Amino acid sequence: MKDATRLTALAFGMISTALLACNPSNGNKERTANVTNVTADKQQQPTIPYKLSSGKKINLPDELLEISGIAFLEGQDEDIYAIQDEQGLLFKYHLSNQKLTYSPFGKDGDYEDIGISKTHFFILKSNGSVYSFPITEKDNIQTVVEQKDILPKGEYEGLFVDKTSNLAYVLCKECRVDKKQSQTTGYIFAIERDGKFTPKGEFAIQIHELKQFDPKIKKTFKPSALAKKTDSNEWYILSSIDRALVVTDESFRVKSITSLDPKLFPQPEGINFDSKSNLYISSESGNQDKGIIYKFEK
Repeated sequence: MKDATRLTALAFGMISTALLACNPSNGNKERTANVTNVTADKQQQPTIPYKLSSGKKINLPDELLEISGIAFLEGQDEDIYAIQDEQGLLFKYHLSNQKLTYSPFGKDGDYEDIGISKTHFFILKSNGSVYSFPITEKDNIQTVVEQKDILPKGEYEGLFVDKTSNLAYVLCKECRVDKKQSQTTGYIFAIERDGKFTPKGEFAIQIHELKQFDPKIKKTFKPSALAKKTDSNEWYILSSIDRALVVTDESFRVKSITSLDPKLFPQPEGINFDSKSNLYISSESGNQDKGIIYKFEK
């Protein structure tokens, strides 16, 4: 009886082997599909080279409680130039000795971001006006030029100046032009010798691309700052409202979205890189008692 049972089991085993040999993919079909999905996800959303949960925290003086934009002079990584969104003051904060100095450039107002070319400082106001003055005057600002009406009506918070191309990029936070189209529009300017902006073109971040990475983003995306990572030609775009750090390629096609912890970033408004591609994100105080800058080493 035992021998008969063994023979029956052997027969079934041979039949199963024969069937698998005829269709070898069936036995591994589900496992192969799972592996493919994981690989596709990784290719779709690459990991950024910064651990945003463990940066160096820099508590700022009370004067920068409402810090709204940060920038570096070329090759001078110890000094962070900053503005805050209530006063027309250019701040310089030395990272090593924590010394803060400032120089007035304009009246009180809603100033949102700062950029630096090889020759000029540029400061963006929320209404789209741009203020410029020569780098040589940074400690005693005298010659300020205000450019009005160079941008369509709207609210603006993001400005980046690319020193290599000598182009300036301004990104809408909320603009009328985007109300009937599912995108966030930006504008490109060539920088003339006198520091004035000349229109050079437009770009856009598509909402449907953002949705693919973060379904919480529905109809709009409201960025608060942007900066170019020059060693990879990627754009890092910060949104305080959306609690997100978006990375795009050079042509503003979305590559990844990283959620930001509100406990670390109560109101992230500024972003930039130093000459070593270390990432800096500044945050207004929000519900905390200090403005903050986080440094994330590459």
